[in-house]
Amino acid sequence: MQTINRISPQEEWVKILAKGMVTIPKSFRDDLGIREGEIAKIKKIGSRLIIEPRETADYEVYSDNELKEMLQKDKLPQNLAQKAAGFWPDLK
Repeated sequence: MQTINRISPQEEWVKILAKGMVTIPKSFRDDLGIREGEIAKIKKIGSRLIIEPRETADYEVYSDNELKEMLQKDKLPQNLAQKAAGFWPDLK
C-alpha cells in the first residue's frame, strides 16, 4: 500500500500595511529559512497569493577548468592583439 504524505496547512492572520507591505510570521520565515533582505517570488493564483523563497542564484558557478577554457577562447588572435596594442599602448 502506498502512503501519501500530506502537509498540514499553517495559517496566521496578517495585517496589510502601507503600500501593501505584509510581515511574514517569524515561525514561517524560520521554517523556510527566509532572512531579512532576501528576494522572494510572489504569484497570484485566482484569489490566492503564493510567496516562494528563492531557491537558486542568478549566476552560474564554473569550475577552474571551465574558466580556463573560457579565457582561452576569449583571447584575441596574435595579429589582432598586436593591432590593438598599436591603438592602446597601455595594453599588455
